[in-house]
Amino acid sequence: MKYLFSIFFKLLIIFSLHSTIIYANDSIEITEQNSVLPITWTDLLPVDAFDFIPEGGVTDEMWSDQEFLLAVEKAGLATVSELDGINIRLTGFMVPLDVDFGEAETVTEFVLVPSAGMCMHVPPPPPNQMLMVRFDRPIRIRHMYQPIGINGVVSIDEPNDEAFGSIYNVTGELVEDVSYKDLDLGR
Repeated sequence: MKYLFSIFFKLLIIFSLHSTIIYANDSIEITEQNSVLPITWTDLLPVDAFDFIPEGGVTDEMWSDQEFLLAVEKAGLATVSELDGINIRLTGFMVPLDVDFGEAETVTEFVLVPSAGMCMHVPPPPPNQMLMVRFDRPIRIRHMYQPIGINGVVSIDEPNDEAFGSIYNVTGELVEDVSYKDLDLGR
């Protein structure tokens, strides 16, 4: 079933190759050479990831229940396998790793997170709500409140301890500044 869905998903992208998508105030022309799927942070979550939460919401007592805590942890590790190998576009905020503090202040890898300041002085988001982004070339660091958009190909791996436990990895192709109104957080 997953295989059929993966084929359908890729065919859908191929059939839409000649359409234009408006994103971050720019037009991204979808062609055979440049096919990009715009996603939101909720697209990184399987549809059923939080089915264990009661309709009325979470109660204070539930946070003391070990089974509930294990279910929350499991939900944070759940991925959308159909995104593996797909070239995506996502907006968020940069958390730089291994900074080159030379004149240009550059980085070749960073974690993309959905909200400004995550992973700095607060607990990190769940592993499936972070992307470890790697570029072949150095890129300019953005400050923690500058929203960015990234394009790149997704791969799904085991949690990466060097990147706050991130599961989604992206081979970066493009990073650009966007405005706050361009953020598409999936809310």
